[in-house]
Amino acid sequence: MRILIVTEIIAGNGHYKAAVNLKKAFLSHNFQHDIEIITIISLLSKRIERLITYVYLTLITKQPKLWGWIYRRETKFSFVFRKLIAMLLVYGLRSYVRRHKPEVVIATHASGIGALALLKKQQSFKLGAAFTDFNVNSFWVHPAIDYYFVGHESLKEQLIYKYQVPEEKVYVTGIPIDPLFASKGAKIKQQRKRNPFSILIMGGGLGLGGIQEIVETLSNVKIGVPFSLKVITGTNQKLYDQLHKIKHQFSFPVEVYHYVEDVQSLMANSQLIITKAGGLTTSEAMSIPLPILLYRPLPGQEEKNTRFLIKNHAAILTNTPEMISYWVKYLYDHPRLYDKLKAHGKKIGKPNASLTIAQVIEKEAKLHYLQTDYMEKANQGF
Repeated sequence: MRILIVTEIIAGNGHYKAAVNLKKAFLSHNFQHDIEIITIISLLSKRIERLITYVYLTLITKQPKLWGWIYRRETKFSFVFRKLIAMLLVYGLRSYVRRHKPEVVIATHASGIGALALLKKQQSFKLGAAFTDFNVNSFWVHPAIDYYFVGHESLKEQLIYKYQVPEEKVYVTGIPIDPLFASKGAKIKQQRKRNPFSILIMGGGLGLGGIQEIVETLSNVKIGVPFSLKVITGTNQKLYDQLHKIKHQFSFPVEVYHYVEDVQSLMANSQLIITKAGGLTTSEAMSIPLPILLYRPLPGQEEKNTRFLIKNHAAILTNTPEMISYWVKYLYDHPRLYDKLKAHGKKIGKPNASLTIAQVIEKEAKLHYLQTDYMEKANQGF
């Protein structure tokens, strides 16, 4: 089967990583699949991609309130700009789709859905949308989509009742995390080690989320807990260099990592994660399950992810450095609350998400082929 996965890197690495995870899942089922991953805006122009990335990062780091204002009006922006964006992107995508002739196209970012919907009228393929956050954004919804893959039952209800999406199109699979989380390697025995309490700090692929502030807070406040830190700085080289330079000054063990492919092993051998509220990272943590402290979520998707996780008792929100120290000690000293947090996360976490999406696509494709073959034979008089 020829499968095209369309994604983006303008808002960090989460959407692209979801695409890679899906490719791994498909190939684990059948190495005969022909799978391509493309970042759609780069097809149009690498220069435009770099410009949009710069503007986005500037907004979320320098003008987060402005970005929040824009995001809260996503329905209006979707209505006004979706057709324009589709017309711009379709030119870069059309020749690619014609050459590769995919039978299935899956989007892990909403930017290309309008363009793909236009091309679907000209080409014969099934179109899927794999959500990477715990909320429904208007840009994701389109009548041309055949499969919606969402992270929770509440998102399915939103699609059905708010956006009038047919129920049979919506699958509650979970957010597509690495298939490693579903393998035997993910079943490492996780224990609440009393000495030291291992804390994992992450800020997504870009190393955002006040990581250095978190580390310095834990070093300056005596919280009465023997702990160690594992810090993932992602592609943030400046942050990595700074933490690597000062890590020996701390009174507790600190390990500093660049971008980590096998984050599953680090999570499985940790007792707590402090992170921003990215859909992929929190889904990975809940699949272990690993209790989550969220620190200062960014406006937009992360705020909505935070509300979802808090509502489902799967994470704790901390907006000040002092609250981080408080909750680390509280969770260490109160195992019942710690275990409840894990249990609620486990209800949401779906380690098999990517594999489930692959199974749905393959099952639907097989059914389509059987129906097509039957109709062809019927037309020939058999």
